[in-house]
Amino acid sequence: MMECNVKNAKPAKRYSNALFKSAIEVDLLDKIYNDIVFVNETININANLKEFIENPIISVNDKKEVIDKLFSPHIDKITIDFLFVLADVSRLDILSDVLYQLSIKYNEEKNIIKPKIISAVELTENQKRKLIEKIEAKLSKKIMPEYITDSDIIGGLILKIKDKTVDCSLKTKFYNMKQQLTKGNRYGSD
Repeated sequence: MMECNVKNAKPAKRYSNALFKSAIEVDLLDKIYNDIVFVNETININANLKEFIENPIISVNDKKEVIDKLFSPHIDKITIDFLFVLADVSRLDILSDVLYQLSIKYNEEKNIIKPKIISAVELTENQKRKLIEKIEAKLSKKIMPEYITDSDIIGGLILKIKDKTVDCSLKTKFYNMKQQLTKGNRYGSD
């Protein structure tokens, strides 16, 4: 999961809020969100493009020309205009941070949560489907999980949603049993 650079959080939030409002006004939220994802991924997988876009020595007009040629055939005019605004204020370097902030608003709007599901072994597709169904029914939200395998938890699952953790791992259960047993003897006296 992506994260936001702390020093860029405030400006990224301002720009993402403006883009979000524009996208909602013209009823193109999905399109514009996907455009920003596409542009960010394209820039991040191409080191030369990333270096060019973020280089303060290269003129704004040159950056706009490259953005226009590369992305205009693939993304909405609103997204191009937004990228031009970032270029004009020399903030193309915070595009990933803008996307992070935009993702938060997008997921809230679409009622989506992205939990981390940690298991000791890889879950089968059937197990994943059933788990998602249960979580979606419980939370009344669309679930788009990130699956992580961690053999250290021995068995069971750990579910992390935002700042909450539900730990049903065997490792934690064994630890809790050990704590109970070491508090006193089996009969409850010290």
